[in-house]
Amino acid sequence: MKRSIRLLAAGALLAGAVVAAVLFSAVIPLDFAVSDNHTDGEIDVRVQARQTASGRVELRAQSRLGRNEWMTHTPDARFLPTQPEPGKWYSSNSIGVSLPAPAPDVSDEAAYTQSFVAQAIDYHQRHGLEATLSHYNSPESVDGQWYVFILDQDDVFIAHENANLLGTAAAEVNGPNQYPVGRIVVAAASVQGAWVDYPFNNPTTGQAEIKHSWIVRHDGLIFGSGWYEPAPSKTRAPGAYTQSLVASAIELYDVLGRDALVEHYNTPESADGSWYVFVIGEDGRNLAHQVPDLIGLVTAEVDVDGYPAGAMVVAAATDEGAWVDYQYTNLETNRSETKHSWVVKHQGLIIGSGWYETGPSKEHEPAGYAQALVERSLELYRLLGREALIEYHNSPESLDGEWYVFIIASDGTRLAHPVLQVGVNILDGDPDITGYNFRADIVAVEDRDWVSYVFENPETGEQGQKHTWVIRHDGLLFAAGWYEAGVYEAPDP
Repeated sequence: MKRSIRLLAAGALLAGAVVAAVLFSAVIPLDFAVSDNHTDGEIDVRVQARQTASGRVELRAQSRLGRNEWMTHTPDARFLPTQPEPGKWYSSNSIGVSLPAPAPDVSDEAAYTQSFVAQAIDYHQRHGLEATLSHYNSPESVDGQWYVFILDQDDVFIAHENANLLGTAAAEVNGPNQYPVGRIVVAAASVQGAWVDYPFNNPTTGQAEIKHSWIVRHDGLIFGSGWYEPAPSKTRAPGAYTQSLVASAIELYDVLGRDALVEHYNTPESADGSWYVFVIGEDGRNLAHQVPDLIGLVTAEVDVDGYPAGAMVVAAATDEGAWVDYQYTNLETNRSETKHSWVVKHQGLIIGSGWYETGPSKEHEPAGYAQALVERSLELYRLLGREALIEYHNSPESLDGEWYVFIIASDGTRLAHPVLQVGVNILDGDPDITGYNFRADIVAVEDRDWVSYVFENPETGEQGQKHTWVIRHDGLLFAAGWYEAGVYEAPDP
């Protein structure tokens, strides 16, 4: 008798269709289930309803035994006991009828992605694994850049837009520069669902882009989908591209942990030309770098010909991220160039990357090169302070042939110079050989200006016309210049 009485639920659902006909406002298939709390020997009954294009409501009854497939019944199906008592009403338990929330619009990429994954999970619940794989491995399941990928209990891809990935273990699936995409997807997946970002090839554009994926573990499987965001261009937006590299490194750390971060970025494959990620540990030592000899060294002690590049990187890093410019060796050209790095403090580590700029040429753009030297000196002062500034510019390593920076106090006292005596006041010195009192004009610079005069070239030991760029900053005068033969002629500002 228990089996017959449970069938009465269909009769009550049919009665509720009158209410449903008033509520329907869109052509949306709706499901009404009695209960999911049953044993394998019990029968579930439900009614499905839909509104047609003409506005008419169509109903059908379905039942299933245990967790088997749903069966649709014809109008001849019996919904009453075998011998019902004439005139007697038979009632089921009360049933709530509700409309599903409208599907998110594609303009809301995050909500649309979550809905796309939820539909796949629902499809699996209703139709089983075989039908689900058949559907989501077909072109019909793809919606523009959205497609569903599924991994089995062994973390092997069993559904994907790219048929070449089917049967491939997630651990073997990598993105650009061997970024461990598959491992990150598996590690991020949870029953509640989780977001994860990683670089991957967009099948619509054929380009490597940033993919934002929603990953859900369900019934021993992993379901995921996502949308793509064009990656910044290295040539047109090197700063944004650098920041995206650091963001991907932080994501790798957050999902896979410290060891995986260090392992990946110590491989040559992780570098993209002159771009690479470096990692500094809590103790200030290099954990990951494209120069193996630097691993394990204290970063703050790493310099380029005495220039404190490592100390500047450590001093610049913040939790929010910061830019720092310094001289460093470009591994592609093997030359010391200006490096623009984005450095972030994260969970006790410093994670950074950057790109190189050759800057003005000594031979062809001496004025620009002199200005760049002064800017570099200002950056050193900003990050490491007065003592480090003076120490470096008093060292022989800061002299590059005829090129050097000298520092003067506001009263004219020479504080730093790689060749001349410091601690003396330059105003006490003589004019140049032409009689020009250039010293007073240097000290008189209020903001920034060129001062040209005759002075001894430390590389040749001979008198030459020197053009010096001077900037007054924080009570100090920062200056650098170059020499040329001939009579006095001020450079163009």
